[in-house]
Amino acid sequence: METDLAPDLETLHHEASALKVKADAAVRTYDRETWIRLALVFFPIPFVVLLVRLHLEAWGYYAAGGFLIASVALLVRLDGAAAAKRDSAVRAADGAQQAYDEARAARNAP
Repeated sequence: METDLAPDLETLHHEASALKVKADAAVRTYDRETWIRLALVFFPIPFVVLLVRLHLEAWGYYAAGGFLIASVALLVRLDGAAAAKRDSAVRAADGAQQAYDEARAARNAP
């Protein structure tokens, strides 16, 4: 009976380890890309407005503000999709680890 559980337990352990590595990679990717997205939205537009502020007409400020709002909306949408992907990977890793822990506990139970 214990020999039947051993391969399954090893398989669950390898699967949990692999999913943990993928989840860690997804978290690192999300963190890195989030900073890049933030920098691409919140740096160029105000910087350009600052550079050309003496030559900018009133409508230019409205256009820059509208572009900034549209960029923020796009950022929120992209960040939501990236966060959902990251959360999915973390949930899968947690589920696999929980299944492995339960199988190991069932094997060690009298």
